Amino acid sequence: GPQGIFFMESIIDRVARSLGMDGVKLRELNMYRNGDKAHFGQTFEDVSHLQACWDHVKASSDFTRRHEAALEFNRANRWRKRALGMMPTKFGISFTTKFLNQGGALVHIYTDGTVLVSHGGVEMGQGLHTKMAQVCAAKLGVEASKVSVLETSTDKVPNTSPTAASASSDLYGGAVVDACNQLLDRLGPYLSKNDGDLAKAALAAHLDRVDLSAHGFYATPDIGGVGTQKT
Repeated sequence: GPQGIFFMESIIDRVARSLGMDGVKLRELNMYRNGDKAHFGQTFEDVSHLQACWDHVKASSDFTRRHEAALEFNRANRWRKRALGMMPTKFGISFTTKFLNQGGALVHIYTDGTVLVSHGGVEMGQGLHTKMAQVCAAKLGVEASKVSVLETSTDKVPNTSPTAASASSDLYGGAVVDACNQLLDRLGPYLSKNDGDLAKAALAAHLDRVDLSAHGFYATPDIGGVGTQKT
């Protein structure tokens, strides 16, 4: 969280001053590289995009020129000061307790082409239901207005994890995608015969006694608890 970031970035700034080095340069030197391992055991296999993202932000913000201008201003003004900083941020998207990193979803397709979704996350104003409707709509190739999301209930999706750890969109989005993939596999022949029209395909599949309901499940891969190796 913010407190942890403030604490660590203060350490980086103190180290930079002790070395007589620019803090931004020190941060660049200490960014993750492919093959590096985090303190919680995860090995980073493809983080080459981090440097590209950093370079893009630095260039698009005209950071170097603006930073030098701030330093020049500070040299010319004893009492008024300006500053410009840049720092990378790592935020873990998972629970440190491994078994909590799982989620389920239930997706129904009706013969009129509408879709009903239930998932294990709690909507509390953060937009989770909207995201799940958008994920479902994108996967099934329909307008988001065709998708309705039920309020969370354990009689639809049991044994839910807390809606926390910034993980709910990933967990339940993955579960919705899994359910939609199952339905698309069943509907494939009918979608082909009906030019991708979900309503016509669903009605034809229903008349052929094809199940139009699917339970999806997602478990975050390649993670472990604190102090453990990923499994």
